Amino acid sequence: MRSMVITGVSRGLGAALFDEAYRRGDRILAVGRSWTPAQRELAATRPDRVRLRAADLTEPASQPDAGELRDFLGAGTAGCVLIHNAAVVGPIGAIGALPPDELAASFAVNLAAPAVLTNAFLAAAPPGPRHILFVSSSAARRVIGGWSAYCATKAGAEMFFRVLAEQYAGDPSVRVACVDPGQMATGMQEEIRRAGRDEVYFPQRQHWRDSFEQGRLQPAGEVARSILHGLDGPTGQ
Repeated sequence: MRSMVITGVSRGLGAALFDEAYRRGDRILAVGRSWTPAQRELAATRPDRVRLRAADLTEPASQPDAGELRDFLGAGTAGCVLIHNAAVVGPIGAIGALPPDELAASFAVNLAAPAVLTNAFLAAAPPGPRHILFVSSSAARRVIGGWSAYCATKAGAEMFFRVLAEQYAGDPSVRVACVDPGQMATGMQEEIRRAGRDEVYFPQRQHWRDSFEQGRLQPAGEVARSILHGLDGPTGQ
């Protein structure tokens, strides 16, 4: 049984990852601001399998520290996994017209929070298989007009995890990966389409409308199954 820490499980890919990990028999520590009624029920009835940890990722230090993680991670028998799923796509718009508080929150949630939690996870995880996975985006590697915060934070986080992978290049027990799940039928896609209707700078808005209208969005459950299946492969970067 693996000990798995997942951020942002209340909807979309995070909820699908939670469901799939639970189905596979993993122990789950869900970190975030909210959970579904079913997740709350599991935490109440199966505390040996599910823990819910409230944290506001706009304040990265509110996440579990190494001392808190040590007990949870040490109870696993088949290794430890950290999945950074929580993210915000906003603010969308022209640089110079972005709300300062939303801009700062984007950098905190998408970049600072994964770095801080990863640091704590590695300090706490016992010897054995350790896997750190960052849910990234193609926005980390290409310019999308109006998405300055999302592009920059995903690119910055990918570099953080590239440095981490290099740090453990000689240790086959540690796997570090960034995964681009593609476009999915999630709440984030709905948020993007709403922004596309607003009078904001977003030149590629039609692309996201077309993806939805033409049925090109992947089901989150299928993506979650693919991601967790990848964790079962051989150890190594």
